Amino acid sequence: MKFEIRFHGPFRVATGAAADGLNASYDERNPLPASSLKGVMRAHAAKPLKITEALVDEVFGGRRDRSPWSWTDAEITDGTGRVRTQSRLDPVTHTVAKGALFTSGEMWPAGANFEIIQRDAIDATRIDLHRAVLMAAARTITSLGSDRRRGLGWISVIPDHHWDDHLHALLTAHRSTDE
Repeated sequence: MKFEIRFHGPFRVATGAAADGLNASYDERNPLPASSLKGVMRAHAAKPLKITEALVDEVFGGRRDRSPWSWTDAEITDGTGRVRTQSRLDPVTHTVAKGALFTSGEMWPAGANFEIIQRDAIDATRIDLHRAVLMAAARTITSLGSDRRRGLGWISVIPDHHWDDHLHALLTAHRSTDE
């Protein structure tokens, strides 16, 4: 299955380390790794879609079993890297508070693509269900990476497979009733 990512702004999947004058940086060689894509898709299958925990583990892997699917790193199309500077103002002096200047690297690509490849056998009666979970999880993603609530990482993910009533019915039948 192939997926297109459309970026509506810059993003950063932080490395967890400072680099070249930046408090937060991203890996320029692999700015959007497979592990981040799989993680955000799993989170969306579990929360917004309310897929049962057993099915989420079946599709994405669980404590005892690996996923029968393999994610590729995103292939970034063009784009620019840039630096974002944030500061906190002292409420008394209205100047930048001491030690409160923060710089971070971010990227704004033209687009990206990734694939999810079947690597293990899946029961023929469950393959469409797996695909429905993967497509629906991808379509519900609206942001990824660091600082999503601060304006970074707004995206749309579009699968190359067509969504139909059959897939909708399969997915609906496997939603959790827990609130």
